[in-house]
Amino acid sequence: MPRYYFHLYAKELMRDEVGEDLPGLLTAGEVARRSIGELIAEQIAQGQVVDLGHRLEVEGDDGIVMVMKYGDLFTGATVNRAAPNS
Repeated sequence: MPRYYFHLYAKELMRDEVGEDLPGLLTAGEVARRSIGELIAEQIAQGQVVDLGHRLEVEGDDGIVMVMKYGDLFTGATVNRAAPNS
């Protein structure tokens, strides 16, 4: 099973050094959506302003990166995928 890493880009970069074994990119996207929802809910509960430009990058073992901005949850935007870095 491939391993996916969930890197959070908010006020600073928080790299996921552990990752999670998941069946595929579709499941990784679902985990990312759920994680963003939880992060937003936590910020709201703490009375913080939510920056919808913050994002979660999902990086697979194969180097494929999927980018999901917080605001994508509300706009229905599709996930952006990028090729691996060279």
